Amino acid sequence: MKSTAPKRVGPLSVQLSATERRRLALHAKKRKLKVATAARVFLDEHLTELEDRAELSAAEEWQKAQAWATWEKIKAGDVREASEADIREVFDAARRRMARRRSRAG
Repeated sequence: MKSTAPKRVGPLSVQLSATERRRLALHAKKRKLKVATAARVFLDEHLTELEDRAELSAAEEWQKAQAWATWEKIKAGDVREASEADIREVFDAARRRMARRRSRAG
């Protein structure tokens, strides 16, 4: 049976100012974590937030493009509507992509 734990690749040396170190230690203490573990957790959380923000931005751009294309079709006389099933499929596909990305990251 394969292990699901991510493989570690060795330490990463990062210089912190005294202020950054104190802030990190304070947040580590709040979460009852060691400083190095807290740094790893916070880094992972922040990277996930950045990835989510990028995905949201891409989704918003896609929505704008779709809205513009729809507006152009309406102006041209095409007034067909999307079915509820069409809309559900779009959201289901997005959820599957997010789940796959999170399972690879975790």
